[in-house]
Formats: sequence, C-alpha cells, structure tokens
Amino acid sequence: MMLSSNTKLLRSQVMKRANGRFNWKVDESNAINTSVTKPCPKDAICDKEKYINAKYVNKLLVSRDPMQLGVSQNSINIWQAVKADNIREVYRLITVSDTNMVNTTFDDVFSVEWYHHVDAQNSSIDIQNEHLIQNDPSACQRIKNSNDPGSCLQGCSLLHLACQRGNPVMVELLLQFGADINMRDYHGRTPLHHCIAIGKNPLAKHLLKRGARSSIRDGGGFSALDRAMEKGAITDEGLLILLSESD
Repeated sequence: MMLSSNTKLLRSQVMKRANGRFNWKVDESNAINTSVTKPCPKDAICDKEKYINAKYVNKLLVSRDPMQLGVSQNSINIWQAVKADNIREVYRLITVSDTNMVNTTFDDVFSVEWYHHVDAQNSSIDIQNEHLIQNDPSACQRIKNSNDPGSCLQGCSLLHLACQRGNPVMVELLLQFGADINMRDYHGRTPLHHCIAIGKNPLAKHLLKRGARSSIRDGGGFSALDRAMEKGAITDEGLLILLSESD
C-alpha cells in the first residue's frame, strides 16, 4: 500500500508535531519480525519509502502489548484519551490495536439510556413528526438545559469529541487514520455542525478544506451554513465562502 505525496506530507506534519510535543518513540527492539530494515541516509529513496510504509501504514514495526488486545477496553481508552486531549496516547492506541478504532462512537463505548423519547412525548402529534422532534438538536432537553451542544454525546464519534476539544492536531491525527469527516450523531450533526455550534471557526474551516460537506442537514433540517446564520451574521468571510462553496 503506497501513499500519495500529499498524504505522506500531511502525515509527516502530524507526526512531527506530535513527536516534538510528546517525544514519542517506538520500541523497535520488541517489534514484530519483518524483513524491512531501517535504511541508512545513503540508501535509495524507494528503500526509505518502504520503511516508512511498513512503520506507519502497515504498523509492522510497532510492538503490540498482549494485555491491550481487548477491543472494548481499547475503545474506552481511546475515547478517554481524546477527551483528555492526549495525542500521544491516542496515537499509541491506534497503532497497537488490531482493529481500526478511529470511528468509535460514544454508543460503542458507553451504555446509552434511550432518553430522547421523553422530549417529544405529545399525544397530539403523529409518529413521523415525533421522530423529527426527537432528532432535532434544538429540542434536546440535555442540550437546552446546559446550553452546550457537547452535553449530548449520543451517536458522537471520536472526531466529534476532538472538535469539541478544539485541538487541530488531534483532529488531523484522527483524519489521517480514516475518521469519517461527515459522520452524523444521534441528532444528525456532523463534526462541522459541532464546530459551528460552539464557535470554533478555524477548525470549521479546516474541516471544510479537508472535505466536510456543509450541505448535510441535522435532525432539525438545518445545514451547517443554516446553523451559522442562525447564530447571527457571519463575520468570518473565509468561513462564509467555504460554507457556501462546499458541496
């Protein structure tokens, strides 16, 4: 599996920032047996690319802890690591896991009590309208009570959570390992919706440049642009242009 030059450059930038901040090291002495050896500075570029591929893409040089093979426990750990903004631990968990955990959701990790139906209980409305009200984030009692879009995590992915935390390095790390940029939570909100709702405009612009679709509508029928306009005039001209042009 070979990476495009753009993807390799982006991954290199993320790893550089993470490594510089946390002094991350991989214990290659205990790594899985492989025929790929670390190249010397004078070796051909193709040999260096082969080594980088084996190390970062195929994860052949990463030591796997047999005590950390429980997918359920690792899923809990990575959720907590993203919440704690621990980039080093998130990267470690991704690399030692035998399954891709980047699209883990809150529902996968924690038991969710199905509480939303009480927000829409009304004998005068039909089932279809009741369903719409249940999924409208504006009707969620938990969000309304706290005035915080992040207070309701049902259906949220790690990327949703990272956007709420606001660390662009964490967001990019998850995207590099395959996080679904347009995944929707219980209320139909994408990570872009979350950024708009809590006013993280720089991160919203980053998502739009990375392929986030502003046309996706949440459970209330509003796109990210609609929600931004709902909050008032958009003073960030760059954000307005990206929201308007995004498919």
